[in-house]
Order: sequence, then structure tokens, then C-alpha cells
Amino acid sequence: MIAKITTRTDFSGIVNYANNVKEKSARIIGNNGVLLIDNSTIADSFQAQLRIPDANGKLHHLSKPVKHVSIAFSPEDTYRFPDSEEGDRFMAQLAEEWMKEMGIDPENTQYVIARHFDKQHPHCHLVFNRIANDGSVVSDSNERRRNEAACRKIKQRHGLTFGNSQSRKINSDRLRKYDAEKLLIRQMVLNRLSQSNDWNTFARLLAQDDITLSFCTYSNTGRIRGVAYEHNGFRISGSKLGLHGRFTYGNLCKELGSMDTNRSIAAQPGVIKQRNVIFIPVVRYIEILTNLVSSSPKAANGRGDNREYEVGRRGRRWARIDDHIEEETTSYKFKM
Repeated sequence: MIAKITTRTDFSGIVNYANNVKEKSARIIGNNGVLLIDNSTIADSFQAQLRIPDANGKLHHLSKPVKHVSIAFSPEDTYRFPDSEEGDRFMAQLAEEWMKEMGIDPENTQYVIARHFDKQHPHCHLVFNRIANDGSVVSDSNERRRNEAACRKIKQRHGLTFGNSQSRKINSDRLRKYDAEKLLIRQMVLNRLSQSNDWNTFARLLAQDDITLSFCTYSNTGRIRGVAYEHNGFRISGSKLGLHGRFTYGNLCKELGSMDTNRSIAAQPGVIKQRNVIFIPVVRYIEILTNLVSSSPKAANGRGDNREYEVGRRGRRWARIDDHIEEETTSYKFKM
């Protein structure tokens, strides 16, 4: 079970999509507080609710009052949702349980649940109003984390299939370009990590797959703040690669050992000031660290903070894969 949440401004368009009988073979399997004559009356019911004041007589002016939730189930659970009244009732029950796990009272909220039959896996679409029946606003704070927890609880409660975190069953041909590249990098990194017992081996094996493994370090101290993987112009941070943070610097240190130092990297020869972080290939970093240790043994005893930071893409051709990473204004980069 996976629930994807989107926020919209207009009820008409999303209601027409959710209850598209002609193209989606849709049928409504659950609702509350809407008039089910046709799609226009459903949308009008949602729209009228926006003018209901709260307990203090205040009208809310939400720019995006519409919530659309696409709830999909694993193909392995298809037998749990037969094309019958029983299957519809079970699917509607799970959608309402999802609302309750998200802190949404189905009895106090306008919603409609429409089941679709245009794909092989069972799925439905939930549309609900952020203005509740009592005039209060349905909160959407931290909804991504709450959504993950809600889906996990429901799957455990009803014995539904959990997805494979390694995504071996994903059809890569249907992925967008950067999602397909992310999946490819993750598979190659996972394979090379199983063959490595130190950073040098790990970096050189990845280089055979045309993946550059880089440390992201502070420009003033040289301490490592994360790792990044670059392939075909994509640069993605370890924290964005998935598998519950398996490929972050902190977790890699548990398998490959710490590679941190307190000595300043920015003062080393061959560094060009460009942004306020430094991306250094691991192989090059090991060479620098070796030279620093030989010239000043005390430097090797510095404690690394092993903190995980998000490392945005600094690629050359494609749209960046880390959508929510702010661009830095200054940094350092090694001239190789």
C-alpha cells in the first residue's frame, strides 16, 4: 500500500479525474457530505463547504483547499480486492483507516473515494476537503512522515504486502529520467559495497562503473559533511539514495571506517574557490589525507562529527535530482 498526496486549488478538475467512468472505469465506493448526482454536484458540494465559518465566525481563505490521495496496493494483494461489493467495501475501509491514522475524522470531513480499474494493480483515489464540517482546517503539517507511518500501520494490521526496498520489481522503462538514474546508481552502489571493506576499494570499484564517489567537506575545517555519487552528469547525495540511509557517510563509516580529518582542505594546492563546500573524489581525498598524516600525525587524530547533510546535485546536463536543496553561493572544487 502506497499513498501519494497532492494539494490542489480546484475541486472540479480532480473530481472529474477521480470519477472518470469512461476512461478509468471508475466507481464511487465511499463518500461523506457530498451530493452524488454527478461530478458537478460533487464539486459544488466541496466548494460550498469553503464558505462555512469556524467556531469564531471566521472564514478561512485557503489557496489550496483540495487534497487528492492516490492509494495503490501491491499486485500481490489483488485477490484481497475482488471486483465486487466486498472488495469495494474493504478498499473503502482502508482509505478511511488511512484518514484516521492521519488525524482526519471521516465523519467530520467531506470526502469521496473512487475506485479505478485502468491498471493491473488495485487502487483508488481519495478527494477530501481541508475545511472540515465544523469549519476547522485539516492540518497538513508533516504529512509525508505521517503518511509513511499510516501506510505501514495499515499494512501490518491487515497483512498487506510490503514493497521490496531494493526496488527489484520496478519497471525502469516507466520511470522518469532522473528516477531511472537514481535507481541505476543505487543498484550499482549496493553491489560494489558488498565487495568492499575499505573506502579506497569502494571508490575504485565504483569508478569501474563510471560512478565518482566524492566527500562533501566544510571549506574551513576540511571535515566531511556527507558523500555524493555522480554518474552521467547526475550528482546525488547518500541521504537521497534510499534504503533507509544505507549510503550516507555515517552509515558507510560503520562498514568502511571513518575518513575524517580536522585539517583545512581549502589551503591545499589545486583547489579553486567556487562555492562554500568542497566536493572531493574519495581517491583524491585519501591521497591528501595520507600526505597530511605524514606531515602532521596529530592531524589524523581529529574527531569527525559524521553528520549527515543533504548534498544537492552539481551536475552539468540534467535537471538536478535533489529538488529541495538550496543552491550555495560559494564553494571549493578540486582541479583534477
